[in-house]
Amino acid sequence: MNKYHQPIEAETDLHQMTRDEARKEVLDFLEEAEGFGYKKIRIITGKGMHSKNGVGILNDYVKEILDGKGLKYSAAKYDEGGEGAIDVFLK
Repeated sequence: MNKYHQPIEAETDLHQMTRDEARKEVLDFLEEAEGFGYKKIRIITGKGMHSKNGVGILNDYVKEILDGKGLKYSAAKYDEGGEGAIDVFLK
């Protein structure tokens, strides 16, 4: 076990949301997580498997939001959602 492993302290799932709904959810979720003093959270965007043409739109969109806030993030581990989930490291 990695002694530096940070557990996920909270997560939100954006499946079936529009871009506008997802933006509000992400911003509210970040504010709440920061208020609780969380260090690592997860945002589940899905991989787009059920989207039109099988291309997801929320993953890149959420990354743009996180970039705009200057937050660090990475894809979740493969067995924890992989590219369909984003682990966010809060300041």
